[in-house]
Formats: sequence, C-alpha cells, structure tokens
Amino acid sequence: MRNVSQLILLFLNLHANSSGKITLAFVSPSTITISKRSPITSPIGSNILNVRGGDDTLTTSSTSLNGVSMACTTTAITSAVQSGPLGIIALSSIAASAVVPLTMYRQGYSFSVGYGLSVFAMGLAVSSIFSVPLLSLSPLSLLSSAVMFYGARLAAFLLIREWTVPSKKEAMDSFDKSPRLKRIPLAISVSVFYAFLTSPLMYAARAGATATTGILSKIGIIAAWTGAVIEAVADTQKFIIKRGKDKNEQFIGPTNGVYKLCRHPNYFGEVLYWFGLLLAGLPSFGKNYPAYLYAGLGFYGIVFIMTGATKRLVGKQKERYGGQEDYEEYVKQVPASIWPCTSS
Repeated sequence: MRNVSQLILLFLNLHANSSGKITLAFVSPSTITISKRSPITSPIGSNILNVRGGDDTLTTSSTSLNGVSMACTTTAITSAVQSGPLGIIALSSIAASAVVPLTMYRQGYSFSVGYGLSVFAMGLAVSSIFSVPLLSLSPLSLLSSAVMFYGARLAAFLLIREWTVPSKKEAMDSFDKSPRLKRIPLAISVSVFYAFLTSPLMYAARAGATATTGILSKIGIIAAWTGAVIEAVADTQKFIIKRGKDKNEQFIGPTNGVYKLCRHPNYFGEVLYWFGLLLAGLPSFGKNYPAYLYAGLGFYGIVFIMTGATKRLVGKQKERYGGQEDYEEYVKQVPASIWPCTSS
C-alpha cells in the first residue's frame, strides 16, 4: 500500500511537470519503467500519425521504488520536523533508525549504545534540517552541539567500556534473551522516550535562532553543557580507577574530583544535562501545549530512571563495601548520593 501511494505521487509529480503523456509499466516488484511521450512536429500530418499512435516520441527510463520510497520518507520526516503536529513522530522515527537495528543486534543496546546514538542522530538531523551552523557560538548552535556531543560521547564510552570491562560485557550478554523480532516493541517505545527527551531542541529550532537568546534559554544551555561535561568527567574518572578491578571487593573509589559533589555525579550530570535542554527549549514552546507534555514526560522519565538507578547502586555498594573504613569515611564526607549539597 505504501509503495502504491508513492507510485501515485511519482506519477502526479511527473505529470505536473510535463505536457506529454506518461505510461508506467512494472518491470519487477521493486522497479518500474516510466515511458514519456513528447509531441513532435511532422510534415506528414498529425492525423496520419495519430492513427498509429505515432505523434509522440517515446523515451523510457527506469526508477527504483526503493529509491522513491527513501526520498518520500526523507521528505516527509523533514517536513514534519520543520512544522506541524507530527514532529514528535518524525523525531521518534529518527531515533528508531538508530535504536531498532542496534537492539536487533544486542538487546541491551536499546538503552545503552542505542540511547547515545539516537540522541546524536536526532541532534544531527535537526541541525541539518534547520541549517544550524555547528561552529558558531550562537545559542542555538551551542544547544545543538551539546545534544550531539552528549549522544556521541555517551555511545562511544559505553562501547569502549563494554569491550574492555569483562563484567559489563557479561551484563550486556545477559540481556540477549528475547527473540529478535520480539525486541522491536521495546526498541520503538524507548525511541519515543528519547524523542520526548530531545524534543526541546526541535521546538527551539522551529522557533528560530532568536528564540534561544533569552536569559532562560542561555541558563539552560549552560546547564546542559555543564551536565554533559560532569557526566563525561565522572565516567572517565571511574573507568580509569576501576578498569581491571571491577570485581574487587575492596572499595577503591573514586572519591576525588567531581565525586566530591556527590557519590554518583554521572547520574547527576545526566539529569542536569536534560534539565538544561528542557530549560533552553521552554521559551519556544509558546502555546504549543503538546510540546510541554512531551518534554515534561521525557524529563520526568529520566529523573525517575536516574533516581531509581542511584538507589539500587547505593544498596549494592552498601552490601559490598559496608563496614569498610574507606567506604564509610567517604559516605560520611559526601552524604549526597545524587543531588549535591543534600543528604540524598
């Protein structure tokens, strides 16, 4: 059905741009032949040529429905991202283009490598569609760059960690239980969630460069970059200290640097990043009430996930390191588990 509709669109497009007649003939399930007859002038007379149907010159070309399908899909996604109520669906499809194949390969990638790559893909797509200059210091450029940096850095880090830390690879292997086709609903649902999270960038780009020049947007951009950097530093610091010692029963930290802010600054940095993106895009929402709903649900979801993950990790650390002097001293010095300057 989709190919039939695309074929009709192709026919109409060709017909609208030609005064000649067009004949479509199927050559294979994925290929059609397009024959176009263009009027010519003949000294013999048009009436005689009409009897044989020869008053036209026949030219034939072939086109692949796969190519037409790709072009139509790309155009539809671009149009939906630029304006209209289907923007969140288009953004979800961009995320799914990264998440679905990765989830089919490794189920755990749906919320690890696929998460990072989908955020990068959405940031890149929005920047490309709205021609955002990435090397500029304009607020919208900085916001787009923050999204792409966050996604690319996270995906690369998670891949490197899986390849070099045995326990992480084992954990990832343990997720590969469902048949591949049954993973698709999971991949699509998390893609929609990632689109909710990233939607403020799309709405900010729709509103134009001036929409992110206000003080609220600038604070959000600063918060987003700060959160992305904090998470990157925390991940790197922990990776270096624990590499090769991930099954060590002795507490070895890290306890310095950003780990003085709270005991899980990588989770805090992630929440801060998404909060900054939400704040930066907020002024562009205007009276677009679905935008508030999508972005709000996305941010609520990430806060819920990060706080839940923190509680589980705190419980595991207490079970593993509880009673050890170094661990107890660190908890005493840094009581905040995820929110700095608090005891939680």
